[in-house]
Amino acid sequence: MTSVTLWTLGLILFCVVAEAGSQLNFKAAADAASPERPIGSLLTQRLLWLGILLWAFEGVAWLLVLEQAPLSIAFPVMSLTYAATPIAAALVLEERLTRRQAIGAALVTLGAVLVSISDLKVSV
Repeated sequence: MTSVTLWTLGLILFCVVAEAGSQLNFKAAADAASPERPIGSLLTQRLLWLGILLWAFEGVAWLLVLEQAPLSIAFPVMSLTYAATPIAAALVLEERLTRRQAIGAALVTLGAVLVSISDLKVSV
């Protein structure tokens, strides 16, 4: 059985939240960009830079995770971003989330949990 500390588990969950947050910022920045000057106006969007900053913090946190946890645990938990991002987009950006998408997000979550806990022991 593989042991992961609460700190490492917290870092992995931070990575999930940070990835979803980055994507929300990128989407909001892209939506606010001017179609006449897509690149130039995108580069002036504060949300773009906030997303990039969040993404950078996530990268550092992910490297710390990789130092402390096996990929067989960390990566399945990180796949929760595929569920968290569309749900967050529905809540924050008011994007439409269909019933099938919600069921898919629930299945991704269940799958990530099942794969990760099959060989996981959390230690303090």
